[in-house]
Amino acid sequence: MLKNKIYENASQRLQVHFNLVNKGKSSKCQIWLSSTINQERIRLYTGQRIERAFWNNKIKGHERAFEDGNFPAAQAQENKKINRELKRILEYCQEFLNSTSNTDLLDDAIHFEADAFKSFMVAKMRGEDALIRKNAEEFIKDYIERKSLMTNKKTRLKISRGTIYNHKNALQRLQEYCKERRLKIAWELFNRKFGEDFAAWMMSEGYAANTIASQFSIMKVWLSEAEMEGLMTDKHFHDYPTATCEVENVYLTTDEIKRLYDIDFTSEEIQRQIDPQSNIEQTRDLFIVACWTALRYGDWHDLSQAQIVDGNITLKTHKTMENVVIPMHPMVRAILKKYGGNLPKSVDKSKTIKHIQLCAKMAHIDDLITQHRIRGGEVVTRRLPKYKFITNHTARRSFCTNMYLAKVPTKAIMAISGHTTEENFRRYIKIGKEQYAEMVSKVFNEMTDTVS
Repeated sequence: MLKNKIYENASQRLQVHFNLVNKGKSSKCQIWLSSTINQERIRLYTGQRIERAFWNNKIKGHERAFEDGNFPAAQAQENKKINRELKRILEYCQEFLNSTSNTDLLDDAIHFEADAFKSFMVAKMRGEDALIRKNAEEFIKDYIERKSLMTNKKTRLKISRGTIYNHKNALQRLQEYCKERRLKIAWELFNRKFGEDFAAWMMSEGYAANTIASQFSIMKVWLSEAEMEGLMTDKHFHDYPTATCEVENVYLTTDEIKRLYDIDFTSEEIQRQIDPQSNIEQTRDLFIVACWTALRYGDWHDLSQAQIVDGNITLKTHKTMENVVIPMHPMVRAILKKYGGNLPKSVDKSKTIKHIQLCAKMAHIDDLITQHRIRGGEVVTRRLPKYKFITNHTARRSFCTNMYLAKVPTKAIMAISGHTTEENFRRYIKIGKEQYAEMVSKVFNEMTDTVS
């Protein structure tokens, strides 16, 4: 007699039982398959029925229909037919285990878990092709791991650590949501209702509107990959909201940049405000350089490798792999001379922001700024000293805005900043309505002589 117990390997063991269940007034009971995988109970109807008098369940793990020559011929044939069907179901169990063996060595690993087993068995018992659907959470984890080894299709460079960090954060938020809602990360989760509820949950957690949009954008990447592999059948994820809101970021005026540049780190007043062991002065100098070169933080590291010819800095940017030629501002020339023609490498990103904000505070860049953002589904207003809003990216934004105000042609600014479209470039121009009005007012004033 074929035993129900099946071993695949030390980590994957499947024990199944066949049990009778009374349904309705029929004298025949339904035969159900039951098992447990990873502490999750599974029960499936086999499609077979039998009277209890003809069922042998004396030995657990060997439940079968009696095959006794003393039974009437018709009943004996019926019992043999039931046992053949149960044997076929056990063979499906074995096939499932064979399909999940050595999963750690396969790129398309099928995980030994309850949902996959149920999907496989139901399809097999219906006579359909069985598609074993990969565990959704493990699929996402595997994708993020693979992504760290991928290259950008345009630049051929490895995907940045920042992108991988964002993907891991997105998965963590999804896990927190599912834990709170007592849900499992499965392919069936990502339907229309999920999009609405997850957005509402993130708002209740106080996430900013752009963070929510970024979360859905990243999840669309995962789900599109799963869709190509035939794992995602619900198309509603394509409609998840990914539109971002305009953010009120600050920029530094040329006067404020000069006040940063003029900080004297040898003065007693400044010495009392800084850690003498820190490299805050180097961070300040790199930030000043970025304010006059429009370089992203990721390109600060390569400044020491840049070519300097005829008063211009030439280098290839990390993000776009574009060659940029940047004329040197007098402050940049002075800083280069200070370091013997080479600039130091920048410190950790989080420390850089703290250094810059402290420098801005010491330079009295502390005008009160009112900032409005959508957070938790509501407009949140903050009024803080300007230095509190300064980040590494403020330098790049300051260059674009100051050059625009100085009436440098847009194409000339874009050639240095590396922007490829005017639409993206104009997002960097942080000019208030008052400044626009002032610019128009100057033009009007120049026209007064034409009026009699």
